[in-house]
Amino acid sequence: MFRNKVALTVLVVLAGVSAARGSSASFVISGTGVDLGKAEEVIEKGVPQPPRFRVKVEVGKPFTLTARGMVHPRGVAKGQPSAPDAGAWSFAEKDFKKLVPEKKADKTEIAVILRPTAVGRSRVRFTGKILGYERTFDVLVEVVARKKE
Repeated sequence: MFRNKVALTVLVVLAGVSAARGSSASFVISGTGVDLGKAEEVIEKGVPQPPRFRVKVEVGKPFTLTARGMVHPRGVAKGQPSAPDAGAWSFAEKDFKKLVPEKKADKTEIAVILRPTAVGRSRVRFTGKILGYERTFDVLVEVVARKKE
């Protein structure tokens, strides 16, 4: 009887560990006013780098970047929106002016509205934490001169 209880306890503990390993959380990065396309997985000098998106925008045309927290419970194919523990967008203030959103974002989202101020290349980085998972994403922005209409 004692051996059965020990065996059962071990199985329950192992099942809990398996469930914890099977679930995860991350962010879905999206954009309004820009076409993010698909993120590139990058390895530099043998070290994995944050996933990278590449976008091209015109000077003066604002765009929005949004990071939405998503949890992926074990055995569930589709992620579910979830409020992140923390998160922030960082960028070179000399290259972009941060605009104030008209409405408050959903609690599962961290958004930034940027207006490019100069032609050139720059990086916008999102760093966030959700369910203990730290995640980083880069958006490499090429700012071009405005098209003549």
